[in-house]
Amino acid sequence: MKEEKENLKIIFIYDCIYPDSLGGVEFRNYQLAKFLIEKGHNVTLAGWVKEKKHPLNVTIIPLPFAENLYNSLGQRTAFISLKYAFAILTLPLKQFDIIFVDNIPYIHLFLLILWTKILKKKIIITWHEYWGRYWKSYIKNWTWFIYYNIEVLAAQLGNKVICVSEFTAEKLRKARHKSDEIEIVSNGINLDFISSLNADHVDDMPPLIYAGRLIREKRVDLLLKAVKIFSEIYNHQGVILQIIGEGNNREELEKLAQKLGIANKVIFRGKLETIEEVWQEISQAKIAIQPSLREGFGIFPLEAMALGIPVIYCHSQESAVKEIVRDGIEGIAVNPDEHDLSEAIAQLLYNESQWQKLSKNGKLRAKSFDWQEIADKLEKICFNYLDK
Repeated sequence: MKEEKENLKIIFIYDCIYPDSLGGVEFRNYQLAKFLIEKGHNVTLAGWVKEKKHPLNVTIIPLPFAENLYNSLGQRTAFISLKYAFAILTLPLKQFDIIFVDNIPYIHLFLLILWTKILKKKIIITWHEYWGRYWKSYIKNWTWFIYYNIEVLAAQLGNKVICVSEFTAEKLRKARHKSDEIEIVSNGINLDFISSLNADHVDDMPPLIYAGRLIREKRVDLLLKAVKIFSEIYNHQGVILQIIGEGNNREELEKLAQKLGIANKVIFRGKLETIEEVWQEISQAKIAIQPSLREGFGIFPLEAMALGIPVIYCHSQESAVKEIVRDGIEGIAVNPDEHDLSEAIAQLLYNESQWQKLSKNGKLRAKSFDWQEIADKLEKICFNYLDK
């Protein structure tokens, strides 16, 4: 039995590691590792990574069989997932008290659960999203049913699972036959650091910002169409929208901006070097826009809220953003329609009192997502699990 003040040996396993990759899952693992280290625990990060140097005082274990994460369509393939699954089996898991692994990309969970049972080690699975029948829209051929059932089977695995949002937890409860409790350990933000970034506002910055992957599900094309409508109606001068991020849809989106005649209204910044640079750019905007169809959490809207930037997002049954940004309180929710989105942009951009209200509410709301408190909760979960 572990005493509550005993240092734990913890490993976080994912197919990539921050800052080598800037995605939400790897950044979550980085932040949790950071605060768990500050609490005296020994933390290891394992994944496909280019070098072992890391800004934190952690051990990095590069996984073998390194592979690009996505194919030309921006999707993980079964072959990549299998390579990742077998790569994990090379890890020296016997030396750790707690093993954290993320649900994505599913196949690895089957081998890892079996391996940890043999080793008699404690494993906690973190679920970021549960897709269910959304697979049918994503795959668009008969093989969706295979992926759907792999996810259903994966949902049954593990004696301890956590979810990043109540939205994902509710979906997982319906799929999971076990009646055990699913705990929520949300994503968070470093409040002290992030709130210090927007002290000085730079003039002539684009009022709108989007930050995230440039893939079909993010519906950035919808945002571009809304910008065209907005610019025509309100004759806004200069650049209107800054887009931060990369993805297989970037070229298509740049062509769409040209076709819509708004290439001079939009800046595609690509991938920035650090997440801190992304935060700095968000802090200079007036409105953060998240038109995404699918979000297991919504870290970009949360970061914007912490910086006092109101959020406009689109309704979707596959998105947890509404759980974080409440319509009319910290942001505005609209139908996934370019006209509705354009109208919401104008409503917020030209109504200072509403902007101030949403900005103030967003900062207050963001205080409940501090990484320090989230790490405290995760630490308690670890000790309770080890005591069972």
